[in-house]
Amino acid sequence: MFIPFLVDGIATKYAWQRSSRDQPELCVDLADDGLAQTNCRRCFEGKGEMVQNIDPVTGAVSTVDVDTPQLPGGIDPTSFLFTMISISVLFQAIAFISLGTLGDYGDYRKKGLVAASTVGGIATCMYVIVPADASLYWLGGVLMIAANVSLGVSVVFYNSYLPLMVDESKEVKDASGGVEKGTKSEQDVIDAQEAVSSEISSKGQMAGYVGGTGCLVLSVIVLLVLTAIGMDWYWALGVTSALSGVWWLVFAYFAFQRLPDRPGPPFPAGMSKYTEGWRRTHRLLVYLWRSERNTFYFLILFFIFSDGYSTISTVAVMFAYHELCMDPLLLALIAIIVPFTAIGGGYAWFRFQRKYGWTSKSVLVLNLLLLSLIPLWGCVGFFNDEFGLHTQGEMYVLAVWFGLCLGSAQAFSRALFSELIPAGHEADMFALFEITDKGSSWLGPLVAAAVRQQVSLFYFLLWAIRLTREFCLQTGRIRPTLFYLLAAMVLPGLALHALDLTESIENARRSKSARAEGKETLDI
Repeated sequence: MFIPFLVDGIATKYAWQRSSRDQPELCVDLADDGLAQTNCRRCFEGKGEMVQNIDPVTGAVSTVDVDTPQLPGGIDPTSFLFTMISISVLFQAIAFISLGTLGDYGDYRKKGLVAASTVGGIATCMYVIVPADASLYWLGGVLMIAANVSLGVSVVFYNSYLPLMVDESKEVKDASGGVEKGTKSEQDVIDAQEAVSSEISSKGQMAGYVGGTGCLVLSVIVLLVLTAIGMDWYWALGVTSALSGVWWLVFAYFAFQRLPDRPGPPFPAGMSKYTEGWRRTHRLLVYLWRSERNTFYFLILFFIFSDGYSTISTVAVMFAYHELCMDPLLLALIAIIVPFTAIGGGYAWFRFQRKYGWTSKSVLVLNLLLLSLIPLWGCVGFFNDEFGLHTQGEMYVLAVWFGLCLGSAQAFSRALFSELIPAGHEADMFALFEITDKGSSWLGPLVAAAVRQQVSLFYFLLWAIRLTREFCLQTGRIRPTLFYLLAAMVLPGLALHALDLTESIENARRSKSARAEGKETLDI
């Protein structure tokens, strides 16, 4: 939560230090002469931070944008943050391909999860060093890359447990046994798999939100205490960020003590452990394109809409901070609201699915369309100054809405994809899943960076973004990114609704039945 503020703040501090200009002081209500202060910084809700000037003759108040100096290379400090996020997820994609396939062999499933979690936790702990000197802003970016890559890799190995847990559940085993006895159909097995997968995925998602919220609440308390005793703001952010790394390491350790290995077959002789992933990913993509075209299309759609809902949270934080003048502690409150509502929303959507017999795909499509209302509301703000994400109060309402749909969208995306995985390819399929998920997450932050930076990079992105190019060039703010987010939620949601995945699910089911019967599984 607090790492973006730390990196953005330290980068901004260094940009002013290396410039020949003095940063305008923050405005106070009254100057010593009793007049409103001039040539100072004030944040205006809905407009962001501006320089306030007072005409000495008329007393008229005017404002201009703060001319923030650039970092080395001509990079805007906030653009640096978004760019680091983009770079981190590109490295994630490389790691997914190189390491993800290991989870299908030997004891690498658990070993990979343990190793990635350990590296990520240590990298996060090192944020305590960053505030020591503003020139270390680059270290904040490097640690962000290391932590995000480690988190993504750990999720690959973590998700690869899901199909195995589904197949070993009592409900699925009973349905499979019924098929052999002639009392159940293949559709009964598919329905059982879908129900169990959705349940496990939803409960896992909710448990994650509970843990994340607990860490956030503790971090807010620590931050309040540290600032109350007079600690420098950036040092307090560094300590609080490091605390999340400690939390990660401690709870991962206890979880790993009880986590079973669930080993796969021995790694094939004569194959490289680190190049095999690239070969298998290529073969997997070729297989999906030739034999499971609709699964391939699902991954393309997931590539787009997962970037949409992940970028909403990333951009929203910096948008609220820079343009709505929200204090990081107020944003922490929003960050607490989102997971709490996500827990309730995840449970509610799961119950709705069970009660009304909805498929995972139907729930996911509905979640995407509901999530698209958030950037749509922000886009409304282009055409008036009264509503459409111009006030802090709107952020709280949208946070509740976002939470109610986010956890469910993530859980049902994972549940739906697990139904499409052929037996014996859990890890490398989920590696591909994470590649399309995290591997797409560079796009939204890069758009935000381009908007902030006002560079031509913005021009080559998706056609939907081109509609906002002139807005971006004129404003230089984050708001135009909302047009991209709107397109990234609505278009793939409608396409997913039209996509028929029934045959792909049935093919995956047959491969799992073959494995259960000791027959040769699909060799991709």
